[in-house]
Amino acid sequence: MAKKLDADRIEKARQKGETVNSKEIERKRLRDAIQQNRNGERKVTVIMPTKQDTADQSTKKLRVAAYCRVSTAEEAQVGSFEMQVQHFTEVIENNTRYELARIYKDEGISGTSVAKRKEFQEMIEDAQHGKIDLILTKSISRFGRNIVDILISLRILSDLNPPVAVNFETEGIDTSDGRNKLLISMLSALAELESQQKSEAIKAGIRYRMHEGVYKFAVQNTIGYYRDYAGAVKIEPAESEIVRYIYDSFLEGASPQDIADALTQQGLTSPKGMECWRQGTIKGILSNEKYCGDVLYQKTYTKDFLTHKSAKNDNILIQYHWENCHPAIIERGKWDKAQELLIAKKWSSHHAKIKNMAKKFVVARVKSGRLRGFYLIDPMWSKEERSKFINILKSLNESEDSQ
Repeated sequence: MAKKLDADRIEKARQKGETVNSKEIERKRLRDAIQQNRNGERKVTVIMPTKQDTADQSTKKLRVAAYCRVSTAEEAQVGSFEMQVQHFTEVIENNTRYELARIYKDEGISGTSVAKRKEFQEMIEDAQHGKIDLILTKSISRFGRNIVDILISLRILSDLNPPVAVNFETEGIDTSDGRNKLLISMLSALAELESQQKSEAIKAGIRYRMHEGVYKFAVQNTIGYYRDYAGAVKIEPAESEIVRYIYDSFLEGASPQDIADALTQQGLTSPKGMECWRQGTIKGILSNEKYCGDVLYQKTYTKDFLTHKSAKNDNILIQYHWENCHPAIIERGKWDKAQELLIAKKWSSHHAKIKNMAKKFVVARVKSGRLRGFYLIDPMWSKEERSKFINILKSLNESEDSQ
């Protein structure tokens, strides 16, 4: 055991140390160090950098890119889009310190996700490959409307060597100034909130038009219909023959796959212009209420305004079924028969699957006792082996009951 400590002396020393003002000691140390420096007691050598930062090189031109975006392809937005492109082209070309790298343009694409903005992705990749020194854009909302995507993109650009700055013209913010980070985060959040509010307002307007039966449903991929110059739904004579052929063939007993094969062999293209027809396409046409003149609004809905992913409306939101909205290609009676036949075929196919599954298993039943229930037996067992297994279960049941 080591020598015993002098506890009283140590505690007194510790208490004395607690009374000393550590801040005053630090201040005195700094004052003494500064005084020594001024008196020449300490020597310092200042080493100047041999390389200048890219931003400070007045002789070298900056390779400047601009990013332009509008969310829709409407006429008013197209005008705004062209003005953005022209404006930044002039700004870059009229600045003697700038050299035009490229104008990146995403037209008619929402800013809530980077995934579908191909030009934006190319701009980030070009910056990573050292092709861009500075990016100009109209505002934070043009750069994006998803706070996560905005901040991640800006972090990627700022982490490059040398870093690539982004200049937001409307807000007057340059990301090269680190003091703007908090402001950029706040404005990005506001841009996302604004996008969400716009999305909700648009949805409310669409649902109101659905409720009133005046919402214009899309007919691009609905074979047999088109919209005229006034927006009215009209029957396309040639394509309507294909629709009638599908319904007539189905009611005569042909399966959707038989109809798809027949249309493919006849050289007719599908609604999406494919040479090969699919069974799913035929089923979709047979179950589409538009062919009898009706419209069922809100079959699907958008789950998230950021991802724009749609999901089937399975009793989640209100649906609106309007009858006789436009000219019918198929008579209502014929359409109803097709629906009955689709349901019957669907049930028979499920029943056939269950029946086939039953053939793959042998089921034994114990009616009473603690081991009562159903047992799956290996179909490879012989009849004697199955009987032996049942007898064992019965004997176990009897022994349990006797106890």
